Amino acid sequence: MLTIEIDSREEPSGIPRLLAERFHVPVRVRSLPVGDYVLGDMGVERKTSLDLVHSIADGRAFDQARRLSGAFPRAALIVEGLFPPPACDGREEWYFGALSQLSWSFGLRVFPTRFPLDTAILLQRFAEAELDRVGASTVRVDDKRWCKPRHTTDRRLFLLQGFFGVGPERARNLLRAFGSLRSVFCAPMDAWREVPGVGPKLARQMHDLLNDERGSEEARDAG
Repeated sequence: MLTIEIDSREEPSGIPRLLAERFHVPVRVRSLPVGDYVLGDMGVERKTSLDLVHSIADGRAFDQARRLSGAFPRAALIVEGLFPPPACDGREEWYFGALSQLSWSFGLRVFPTRFPLDTAILLQRFAEAELDRVGASTVRVDDKRWCKPRHTTDRRLFLLQGFFGVGPERARNLLRAFGSLRSVFCAPMDAWREVPGVGPKLARQMHDLLNDERGSEEARDAG
């Protein structure tokens, strides 16, 4: 099963616990810079129906949609609760007009759910579909242990996917573009930006990670 990465702010919703304990889906909870859930090359934003109304009104929804669609080849919005919410009484055209803009302008797939349990079920199905789509080279978890990739190419994909946001598709594109892990890591940031699916933001994240020297003094002292 594919591991779902979850933003730590989602813990109060109970969804991470439902995924892990009820549906036995491997999860990793941490602070995510974009989105609430990451499943391979798919990014998901979850909003309650009332929060969506507020975020449409103040413009946050459109900024978040732009960032999400820019970071992931597939992006989705889960709207949890009454659809539309009572707060939209008399403003249904405004509400559905905004949803259509989020979908058509930013490519978001919109999925309504009733409760956190529904949302957890949907995320589980997303994970299964993503695993089926990319095949066996994806990082997989079995009995809470990481499975070793069997072949050299799988091991290289496994390593590249360790960079946040570099899912199976981007990892394959990087290997196609540069040929080897050494060439990927030694390439200039401008070259990374030209790889399909990477772009300037992810290239910057990769550059910053490779050149981050924080903790080096502590490591030398420990040695």
